[in-house]
Amino acid sequence: MGANLQAWHNVVAMVADVHLRNQRDRFVWGLHQNGLFSVSFMYRTLLGAQALPFNTLIWKLKLPLKIKVFMWYLYKGVILIKDNLARRQWQGDKKCCLCSLNESIQHLLFDCHFAKFMWRIVHASFNLIPPSSVQNLFTSWLEGINRKMKSQILVGANAICWVIWLTWNDIMFDKALAPSYLHVIFKGTYRTRYWSLIQKEEDCHLLMMGCRTVEIATMEVFARHDWRFANRLAF
Repeated sequence: MGANLQAWHNVVAMVADVHLRNQRDRFVWGLHQNGLFSVSFMYRTLLGAQALPFNTLIWKLKLPLKIKVFMWYLYKGVILIKDNLARRQWQGDKKCCLCSLNESIQHLLFDCHFAKFMWRIVHASFNLIPPSSVQNLFTSWLEGINRKMKSQILVGANAICWVIWLTWNDIMFDKALAPSYLHVIFKGTYRTRYWSLIQKEEDCHLLMMGCRTVEIATMEVFARHDWRFANRLAF
C-alpha cells in the first residue's frame, strides 16, 4: 500500500488547485499555447524530453519497423517473457524453456547458454566484447567505435536478439524442440544477410563479409569439439 498511497497523494496534489465550472468540457493540448494538438510539435517535445532512448541510432538503422519496435520493447523491458507474465499473476512455469533457470529478458538474451554461445561467437569472430545487458547494448557497449561501424554492428546485434526471441516463441507456442546452436547461429546470419539488402551497397558488402566471418568461426568451433551438441560451449 505504501507506493500506491504515495501515488494517490501525488494525484491529489496535482488536482488540488483545479476549479471546476458549470460549463461544457473541451479538450486542450497542454503542450502548446494555442491548445491544439500537432503531431510535429509532439514529436519535437518527445525528443526534447528524451522520451525516446538516448541512443536514437537504433531508430535510424535500416531495419524493418517491427524489429525496431521489438528492440524498443526490449529497452523498456516490456516484452511478455515469463517474469513479466508472473508480475501479471500468471501461474505457469517460470523456468527458461532452454535451461532450468528462471526466465527473464536478461537471462534469455544474455545469460542463457544459447545467448552466451551466440555472443561468444561474435567475440571470437570480431574480438568484440559481448554486451552484458540490454542497458549496456543500448548505451556504452560500442563506445569508441565510429558511427558507421556501430550501425553495422547493431544490425547484427538486432539479428541475434531477434532470432533468440523467435526461437523462444517456437518452443513456447509451437512446441518445437530446442534447436542446435548451429541452427540458431545460421538463422542469425540469414537475417543479417536479408537485412543487408536494404543497406547502402558498401554497407551491404561489409555485412555479408561479417556473416561469412561468423559462419566460419562457428564451423571452426564445432570442428574443434567434434560437432557434439552436448558440449555447452558457452559455459
